[in-house]
Amino acid sequence: MNIKPLLRHAGFAWASAIDLLLDSILATIWFVTIVTLMATGIGTLPVFGVGVLLLVLAGGLTRLSGWVERHRAMALYQVQITPLVRRRTKSTGAFRWVAQTFVDLIDPVTWRTILHHLLSMILGSVMVGLWSLLGGIVLRQWGTGLGWLALLIGLPVLVAYIYFAGILDRRLSIELLGRGTTAQLLEKVDTLSDARQGAVDAASLERQRIERNLHDGVQPQLVSVALTLGMAKSKFASDPDAAFALLEQAHTETKSSITELRQLARGIHPAVLTDRGLDAALSAVASRCSVPTTITVDVPGPAAAEAEAVIYFAVSEALTNVAKHSGASECTVTVVSSGSGDGCRLVATVRDNGTGGAHIGEGLGQGGLAGMRERVRAAGGTLLIESPTGGPTHITVEVPCAS
Repeated sequence: MNIKPLLRHAGFAWASAIDLLLDSILATIWFVTIVTLMATGIGTLPVFGVGVLLLVLAGGLTRLSGWVERHRAMALYQVQITPLVRRRTKSTGAFRWVAQTFVDLIDPVTWRTILHHLLSMILGSVMVGLWSLLGGIVLRQWGTGLGWLALLIGLPVLVAYIYFAGILDRRLSIELLGRGTTAQLLEKVDTLSDARQGAVDAASLERQRIERNLHDGVQPQLVSVALTLGMAKSKFASDPDAAFALLEQAHTETKSSITELRQLARGIHPAVLTDRGLDAALSAVASRCSVPTTITVDVPGPAAAEAEAVIYFAVSEALTNVAKHSGASECTVTVVSSGSGDGCRLVATVRDNGTGGAHIGEGLGQGGLAGMRERVRAAGGTLLIESPTGGPTHITVEVPCAS
């Protein structure tokens, strides 16, 4: 007979009993204290300092209690609970903490935590009530038929309640104190939709770039070559020297067009990236930058071609911005890999000591940093730009190694 399932269920029942007992104490303390602080704080808001201080205490206690309850549930129920993300205020200045207090007050994370405490308090209190009722009857009627009847009926009811209330309590902890299964699936759908839209936007930007480069660069040069060759053809008989000079000019313009086409092809996918790897490709980009740039690549092995291409183009665009707009005297580029397996990510950081103020314009036609954002987003990565006025500028690009 396999007794492992019985032992597993028995262990869960004991964990549930301990958790529900703690719920009857801790959850009651958390809930009553937080609600009292909030109600008193809101009621005394006209007395600005007192009301805000109480709300700050309520917010801090809510976050602390959420952390304690989440880790307690993970320890007792042996589950992984992904913490919720706290909303942050966009306000700056001396009263930023006041603005954050009111953001916390309307943050769903706060109210989900309070709801968890309320429901846990009810579940725990019911268990304690059943236990007290059963214990009182059995002790008073011990040795009588009523006492045995209460024990035979009440004990299975209590055990069943503890078991199923534990299942409910575990689910409440997962769903209310963390990003539950449904929330994580929705988040994954949003991420995939975002990546798909990023791919569409990146493709549109790339098409516009190619069209613009062909229209403004190669096409006029080829038209000029055709006109020059036509003039040379008309002068062959009457003025061979002039015709020869025109042929030389056409030859020079043709080489210029070839160079332009090579640069255009490099913008689609650089050959050096495939032939010599990310380190050599980024070194080539840095050598063309007018600002002295130091490249450090610490990646143990080759990543997916798409991931390396995203890093290459992101660094290229960042260095173009450094050269054109930053006024920097030096720049450093660092590329490292973090994590392993499916969690491996390439992280590129571009830092310059320029004047700052870099930002992403709105709309697809912006190109530049907007194009970088869409390309990174399409690969399932993230782009972070920190560029306060006066500098320095830090640009961090992170993409999955196997994107």
